[in-house]
Amino acid sequence: MGRNRPGGKAGWTELFFLDEVTALAAGHRPCFFCRRERASDFVRRFGETSAIAEPRAPMLDKRLHKERLASGGQPPTVKPEELDALPDGAMVADGNTAYALRGGKALRWSFAGYGTAAAFGDLGGRPLRLLTPATTISVLRQGYAPAWHPSAEA
Repeated sequence: MGRNRPGGKAGWTELFFLDEVTALAAGHRPCFFCRRERASDFVRRFGETSAIAEPRAPMLDKRLHKERLASGGQPPTVKPEELDALPDGAMVADGNTAYALRGGKALRWSFAGYGTAAAFGDLGGRPLRLLTPATTISVLRQGYAPAWHPSAEA
């Protein structure tokens, strides 16, 4: 409260998500204004995975914008047996039901938090849409550990 937009820059929008896992799946990165250390770490890991010596947030933002579902990005499909190859923090969807992957399980996502964990094999055997953008998947594989909503601990 009582904060103004930094620099009054156009294109800067306040967004609120259940947690960082959800924000990353929506194609966003940590905020430099309120989470500077996390944002710097994310951009650094993006540089490592992309072989960019001096990565900058605008480079990352441009890539994420192209991959973002809301911008017309086309999510690849994955089979339940391929989920083990995805990093913790990736999100997939089966129709209108979304799941976050954590510790070899799929946590059912909702606006209120995560539900009970399911084994990957319990997801029905049909292809799932990978919601998390490819660039973010590579950053997660590079060791970035997103912040989870407390319900993921249950």
